[in-house]
Amino acid sequence: MRTQIIIPQNLRGEIDKARRVAGESLAEYLRKAVIERIEKEKKKKADLDLLARKIGTVKRSGWEGLDVLKWQREMRADRDV
Repeated sequence: MRTQIIIPQNLRGEIDKARRVAGESLAEYLRKAVIERIEKEKKKKADLDLLARKIGTVKRSGWEGLDVLKWQREMRADRDV
């Protein structure tokens, strides 16, 4: 499939420098950039999903409402950390 986009001149210059160093065509460089961003967003979503599950575990454990920062400060004070 063919897609046309408009890239500001200064960004195109930066892309051209980077792709030449990588030895890639403009199309290949942009495809890899898009794939990298999609993978990064998938990982971020997976991390957020994991975090949500962990927070849910904390809520079910009876620790809900705990001021974690206060608890941390108290624990560190006890240990002189």
